[in-house]
Amino acid sequence: GLLIVISGPSGAGKTTLSREFLERTHPDSVFSVSTTTRRARGSERDGKDYFFVDEEEFERRIESDYFLEWAKVHGCLYGTSRNWVDEQLAAGRNVLLDIDVQGAMQVRAQKPGALLVFVTPPSYSCLSQRLRDRMTETPEERGIRLEEASREMRWAGSFDYLIANDSLDRALGELLEVVRVERARMQRRPFPESAREYEPERFSGRDYWKDRRVVVTAGPTREPLDDIRFISNRSSGMMGHDLARSFRDAGARVSLITGPTGLPVEPEAVSVIRVETASGMLEQLRACAADADTVAMAAAVADFRPGERSPGKIPRSSGKLSLELEAVPYISARLGDEFRCRLLIFALESDHETGAARALEKMRSKRADAVFLNWADRPGQGMEAPLNSGSILFPDGQEEEIPLGSKRFVSEAIVAALGRFFELKEGGESA
Repeated sequence: GLLIVISGPSGAGKTTLSREFLERTHPDSVFSVSTTTRRARGSERDGKDYFFVDEEEFERRIESDYFLEWAKVHGCLYGTSRNWVDEQLAAGRNVLLDIDVQGAMQVRAQKPGALLVFVTPPSYSCLSQRLRDRMTETPEERGIRLEEASREMRWAGSFDYLIANDSLDRALGELLEVVRVERARMQRRPFPESAREYEPERFSGRDYWKDRRVVVTAGPTREPLDDIRFISNRSSGMMGHDLARSFRDAGARVSLITGPTGLPVEPEAVSVIRVETASGMLEQLRACAADADTVAMAAAVADFRPGERSPGKIPRSSGKLSLELEAVPYISARLGDEFRCRLLIFALESDHETGAARALEKMRSKRADAVFLNWADRPGQGMEAPLNSGSILFPDGQEEEIPLGSKRFVSEAIVAALGRFFELKEGGESA
């Protein structure tokens, strides 16, 4: 499901718009019931409109990491249950959050793929009249809300979509269209089943992954020089994210450990863990790989990092800066020493005379079960590109060429080829 965040000034009509949306999409969508410390208004009921708690209980829930987001708005606390949202999304339902702009930014940080929609009233005078007409606040409270509205309008540029609510029917039509378009994004959909019909042999082997536990790494790492600057590389993270989608669609239970990518949509129905550095990635891999069947190391982990991290920002007054770098330990080699899970590694090479031999040596030295060899000198492919191609090499000498295609296609082909190889290997071992 989609996580849809509706935000904007109080009185913009967010709640009415949200409820109309739910009526049009029910039962595919659910409305998140927030927890709040404010008093109930009119006919509001506990458990239906809000969960009403006192400040002491709200603070206890903050400490226990209960909330996906929380904020203090108009002197009262509001928050959204993290577990409830995750359960609804995993069940395939759209989750609608009607929250303030502070909460929306927290959701974006936690769930980068969330859909952020900013709802505005037609004008300041219209908003002022709406607050008077609903008769739920005192004149002093209305003044506070109008002041807050001016601050909230400053956040509009941080949202994905803007809807001016001058007509409920038109605003609802725009919101429904936004959701329809977002659901059609390729990043949110399975790879087309019809595409597999053209090359059935290439995509056989996917059934091997049903109910298996797979960990995928993605993106670059950032190795800090100081609190502002870092050493990194050009990895976009697309290959690892698409690989996570392909394992998921083959029936695996997937955890994705990703460095900073900036990709607009993360894989859904996948456990996403975000890290910054190589050491952070290794720490998370150790936590996840213990019960994994397979680890796919698609991340472009930095080869070097500064020997020391300087606090603050290093001044440029001297005009020069010398760095002493140290090698980052091979993460995949550590995994081969510590765990018995199967391991897929990636090798990006540029010398076509020695590249294959180097990839095979990496596979042997890291005790990997397969290596995907791709090339750094092919225009429009690899890092920062939507396309890729390459070969999967196996320890027994088998090799499978994967032709040029989208990274989603390449990921599907890798998952299928690994499934065929491991299925045959297990059959041979059993015999």
